[in-house]
Amino acid sequence: MNKNTFLYFIAAVAATGGLLFGFDTGVINVALPSLREQFALSPTQESTVVSAVLFGALFGPVLSGILTDLLGRKKINLLASIIFVVGSILAALASSVAMLIVGRLFLGLAIGIVSATIPLYLAELSPKEKRGQLVTFFQLAITLGILLSYVVGYWFQHTEAAWRAMFWAGFIPAMMLFIGMLLVPESPRWLLFKGREEEAIAALNKLRDEDVVAQELQEIRLTLQKEAKNKSSWKDLFSKKLRTPLLIVCLIFGIQQFSGINAIIYFSTDIFKDMFNDTQATLATVGVGIVNTLATIFGMRFLDKWGRKPMLYTGLLGTAICLATVGLAFYFKSSLPDGLRQAMLIGGIYVYIIFFAISLGPLGWLLTSEIFPLKIRGFASSFGSLNHWFFDMLVAFSFPLMRATSLGENGGIFGIYMLVVLLGLLFAKYMVFETKGLSLEDIEKRYE
Repeated sequence: MNKNTFLYFIAAVAATGGLLFGFDTGVINVALPSLREQFALSPTQESTVVSAVLFGALFGPVLSGILTDLLGRKKINLLASIIFVVGSILAALASSVAMLIVGRLFLGLAIGIVSATIPLYLAELSPKEKRGQLVTFFQLAITLGILLSYVVGYWFQHTEAAWRAMFWAGFIPAMMLFIGMLLVPESPRWLLFKGREEEAIAALNKLRDEDVVAQELQEIRLTLQKEAKNKSSWKDLFSKKLRTPLLIVCLIFGIQQFSGINAIIYFSTDIFKDMFNDTQATLATVGVGIVNTLATIFGMRFLDKWGRKPMLYTGLLGTAICLATVGLAFYFKSSLPDGLRQAMLIGGIYVYIIFFAISLGPLGWLLTSEIFPLKIRGFASSFGSLNHWFFDMLVAFSFPLMRATSLGENGGIFGIYMLVVLLGLLFAKYMVFETKGLSLEDIEKRYE
């Protein structure tokens, strides 16, 4: 296996964590009808089962923040794979709602860990010219996991106790992540950080051509020498020197979640069911997953070619226009011809997914993995993941409340999300800096 192929193999293995992220957050939507039938779920139980993953994910970044710099990137991902295996088994074998919730909590904990550590691991292993592409493998894997959950739901929807088969399906990629992580190297940057120079050189020799290994080692050594007297801690995240990257991480995930991605997904299900029968609506939902995946592949090809800021501008403008289109379709629903309204709603949703997938979707994880110094990169990656899940929780909590008001009836929710996205253009212009083509050490020099 040549070094380029080996890099892509590592990215594929690590991104299996993203596949599990997408699958275990998406599968509950297709499993719920079977679960309602099996357990006669009350609204409170249903809400708890659905949100257990989200709640568990809040604790994953905290655990990874403590252990990632202590144990290494590889070991914490191995730990996450074991938690995924345990969670999948508990959920699939659940004999009660309580056992199901515990299984979902385990799955959420593992999702929280991989969302913090895998983009970091990929960023540290990638050469600078391919870092955007390889880190975005994680986002691609999330979209593939969501698509896989839709396909599994469609495949098993008419079987007895279908939800068990759906949860068992998640066991397979969990085992693949565990086995795969045994075969890949530790981050050379982390090994040097821990003084394990021979192992770091061996790892870099597997990943880079001979003519660049010495140069990259020297760059990492110089960075570590400058940081040798400074012990890393969570407090460093809030230092004056790192104020800009800290704000970037907070705002990118806030804009990402309040751009309405989950609201679009929630509304699309209702819209499709209003327009089609159940089978057709399920296939239309699978279509959302396919569009999401293809658009993410497109974004991967051009993040390192066009740069982070141009892709962010494009995505923000595109999502704003789509949100306006969907909002207007709701606002004028009584006066628009049915065909035009359907075109505005369906077209707005699918095109929105495209613009989100090439920009806000991957850039939160990518920027978080790039813009912090090595000594606190593990802490920072965990903090970014914590922000993601916090804002996700706020959206999940506020969306049903807003939908029950006139904002849901007249499309005002989409107006609010559009305003957030437009404000995001100011964020992109004045705060985000271009990292395309820069090594992680070059980026770190900005803060010296």
